[in-house]
Amino acid sequence: MSLLRQFVNRMTVAKCLRSVAAALLVLLPIQVLAAGSAVVLMYHRFGEARFPSTNIRVEQFEAQLKHLRDGGYTVVPLADVIAAINDGATLRERAVAITIDDAYRSVFGVAYPLFRADGIPFTVFVSTNAVDEGRPAYMTWEQMREMAAHGASFANHGASHTSVIERRENETDAERLVRVSEDVEKGWQRLTEELDPLPGAFAYPYGEYDRPAADLLRDMGYVSFGQHSGAVGPLSDNRALPRFPMAEPFGDMAQFRTKVASLPMPALAVEPWDPIVTTAKPSIDVTLGESDARFGELACFVSGQGSVKVGWYEKERKFAVGPEKPFARGRQRVNCTAPRNDGRYLWFSHPWIVQPTQGENP
Repeated sequence: MSLLRQFVNRMTVAKCLRSVAAALLVLLPIQVLAAGSAVVLMYHRFGEARFPSTNIRVEQFEAQLKHLRDGGYTVVPLADVIAAINDGATLRERAVAITIDDAYRSVFGVAYPLFRADGIPFTVFVSTNAVDEGRPAYMTWEQMREMAAHGASFANHGASHTSVIERRENETDAERLVRVSEDVEKGWQRLTEELDPLPGAFAYPYGEYDRPAADLLRDMGYVSFGQHSGAVGPLSDNRALPRFPMAEPFGDMAQFRTKVASLPMPALAVEPWDPIVTTAKPSIDVTLGESDARFGELACFVSGQGSVKVGWYEKERKFAVGPEKPFARGRQRVNCTAPRNDGRYLWFSHPWIVQPTQGENP
């Protein structure tokens, strides 16, 4: 049997096993699904006011950490969340994981002392080229080794911090995926040479991905994280797990309390799943599983447009949602929430990346 045929057979078996596992998860009680859920937070910069879109102010960050301490939350290593997603491990109630993208120097100077004082674990997704090049905005390997001795873990963000959907001139899709895999492998190689990194975790640069790249990362053994909002749980698609972005514009405490208390919406299917769209008015169909949430009060909000109408195919089981006005080119998203009787919300988010075909306007 040829090597190619063996590879195809292995991939086919793996896909079948994943389908069976997903089907079995649907049958689990609501309490079991909740026990495997967590909220993952995503930060970039700390106390760097020049970059408000990716920065969290120090006073905001301190208030958030205080709420986690006083609000009954358990900050867990990201490895525990991955074990819950992959293997069904149980997480403590109100589990939260903290992630930081890129490895900016303010992580070491501002966030790390606060994490260390409270014994809080956290994970940094490292863009290794920037560190190797000694860029002044980034941490050094030595600083990261110090943090690793006090609760920090480090994971793959690729070597070059290039979007996995970026295609060079005259590059085929197959060539793009080869380049992506090489960049991911290079990032991992550098991490293993300098640190003892967390295996099997990847964060998409800019939160961008498409189905071919997501499938590639999965087949390389990675659980991958995006930058769309929401909690994670056993039904979450581990090709693109959600994280709540934390930055100045959406770092106030009212929003923070709601987000860290959220639970994953049981989305059994999302079609079309691929975020890349060529139309300015995309739409998705979402099929829901059992829940104690009040899905009759489901509310959805899209980028730049606020609340939008939801179209139900089957009452409280399958709905369609999309923008009511055309999107501009680039990254967009929809967030949907449904309340529970205990005051917490189930949260679902889906990103779109609008890429009109040549000659068309979004």
